[in-house]
Amino acid sequence: MKALVKFDYGKEGLEIREVPEPIPQEGELKVKVIAAGICGSDIHSMLDERKTIMPVTLGHEYVGEVVETCGDVGDFKVGDNVVTLPACYSCGECEFCKAGMVTLCAHRASIGTHRNGAMAEYVVVPAKYSFKVPDDETDVISYALSEPFNCAVRGVYERINVKPGDVAVVVGPGTIGQFAMQALKSRDAYVIAYGLPSDASRLQLAKELGVDVIVDDFDKLQEEIKKVNPRGADIVVEAGGHPSCLDVCLNVVKTKGTMLVLSFYGGMQTSLRFDTTHEKELDVFGSNSTAMSTWDIGLKLIADKKVNLGPLVSLKLPLTEWKRGFDAVVNKEAYKVVLCPGLDK
Repeated sequence: MKALVKFDYGKEGLEIREVPEPIPQEGELKVKVIAAGICGSDIHSMLDERKTIMPVTLGHEYVGEVVETCGDVGDFKVGDNVVTLPACYSCGECEFCKAGMVTLCAHRASIGTHRNGAMAEYVVVPAKYSFKVPDDETDVISYALSEPFNCAVRGVYERINVKPGDVAVVVGPGTIGQFAMQALKSRDAYVIAYGLPSDASRLQLAKELGVDVIVDDFDKLQEEIKKVNPRGADIVVEAGGHPSCLDVCLNVVKTKGTMLVLSFYGGMQTSLRFDTTHEKELDVFGSNSTAMSTWDIGLKLIADKKVNLGPLVSLKLPLTEWKRGFDAVVNKEAYKVVLCPGLDK
């Protein structure tokens, strides 16, 4: 089968290869990949900014169809469409594993970085960390975005408190920012999307997807916040992945406010006046990927049409056109790019 394999350092160490089809072991599902999303962390792997065990097939955001099972896989059956929590191999014994927070396990192994992932025709995953896509879902490809969406859900639903009417500023209208905005709106927050003038189309999409205000100027941002809460934003979400975004968050959040950091900076150095967290007595939260409980929340939000992931799928490509897809992500020419092995036929 075809697979996108990271086999050596540098961009040149990534290529399409012919590899054997995976064979499921006890408790595993063999899944035919319908679509695999390109994540920022895949870019970090390509650029050697993230620990990646080589050789390995990239890809952890996916949706696919079960074609084979092995042993006890619960109620999964051939023909089911599924998605999977990426850190699906872990010790199973530590406090985090027992609490369903396997991403925090010191011995975790994730598909796409430690184990072969979903940028391939087939992937093998443990049934116990997989989830069915509703049978009546017609836009199945959008479920390839359920993993990054759930990363935002983890932060918005499980890491911070959100009260109806809270003023929430999301800095960075990229994919994770858009997901955070939708998650916040589903919790009845008043959401302000902040970006740069070059983010005009992204801000417009945020408006179409339900945010209350879009802003591309810092002074205007302060004005809009003061209209609804003179003390400042109750919640700020850093989703831009740049140090300047952290400065914006610290400047506009109110005293005794909440700051949620969803970004991953790779090799980028950050510099900010951290004393602000002391002076304002801020609650600052990091949010790392997802927990088992996150998927129950996120998939229900999708199934109940409380959020809309479809508009974030902006480019569908055959697996063999992965370079075009990676370039589109690096150059910010698309929200989510999905690689569809079936298009290579």
